[in-house]
Amino acid sequence: MKISDLPLHYNCIDMLEHNLAKRADKVALYSLEREMTFRQISHEVNQVGNALKKLGVRMGDFVAILSLDLPEWVTSFCATLKIGGVAVGMSTTLTSPEYAYMLDDCRARVLIVHETLLPRIEVIRTGRPFLEHVVVIGRPGRDRDVAYADWIKDEPAEFRAAPTHRDDFCTLNYTSGTTGPPKGIPHAHKDMPISSQLYTVNTLGLNENDRTFSVARLFFTYGLGVNLFSPWHVGASTVLCSKSPRVATNVLETIDRFKPTFLFNVPTGYASLMAVERFTERYDLSSLRVCAAAGEALPASLWHAWKEKTGFEIIESMGTTEAFALFLANRPGDIRPG
Repeated sequence: MKISDLPLHYNCIDMLEHNLAKRADKVALYSLEREMTFRQISHEVNQVGNALKKLGVRMGDFVAILSLDLPEWVTSFCATLKIGGVAVGMSTTLTSPEYAYMLDDCRARVLIVHETLLPRIEVIRTGRPFLEHVVVIGRPGRDRDVAYADWIKDEPAEFRAAPTHRDDFCTLNYTSGTTGPPKGIPHAHKDMPISSQLYTVNTLGLNENDRTFSVARLFFTYGLGVNLFSPWHVGASTVLCSKSPRVATNVLETIDRFKPTFLFNVPTGYASLMAVERFTERYDLSSLRVCAAAGEALPASLWHAWKEKTGFEIIESMGTTEAFALFLANRPGDIRPG
């Protein structure tokens, strides 16, 4: 797959909507909060898109999302892309001053925030020069704010995608700021199908019968790529977990309950799973067929320990926020540990 294979005017909402023709009623998203089919997600995305337009969001405007990995994160993100905006996935682990910096830096006009993270925004909200609207997933903290459910409930479930160019920016992800403040890295509509095809499909063999689960959350390019764009690119399903992925039992319970076939993790995440006593006896991991790791170096000793305990090889990959895609990887059956 090459960039030239995509139409000049392309909106990557197509990675969701191409599924409507053949598998509209297939479950596309599994989570503790709710399960949603491709059709249900598409309808809610359109409702959010209409609601954003009523707030005055135009092509090229930035919409910030600060939320746990929930269906509302997904529909808000996809709606922003569909209307031609730029979605800013914000880490849930930052401090209030860091959120202030990012909101000012990207000039977000709208912030969609989960109620549990709202206190970190409230302390820096006054004086934000560009922020005009706050939508709360849950209960709003101020009278002028609106609850997500109320915001979209009367909106139509039809919306035409903006006529974006394939080179138009659609996401902004902030790095860890290794040389100073965090840097916002933009990515274009074209990047999403290309990276999905080259890594998860061509290298790992992802197909429509699979179900992905990523310990890296959606605000990371790693999690966003492998656990949202990639599965929908081929008609597969995604599994989300709103609980902390740093608690190993949360990850194991999610695998046991929702039966993903692909597990995307970090090396320390695999180590934490193995630290759970008798984890292979207490939790059913038999649905897995591919285990992948990125984000940090994978020691050979950890690779062998996981293989010994579970029978699964870990496919190590490398990527950066700047490149979006994981661009260097071992291949199934052709792995050199360490």
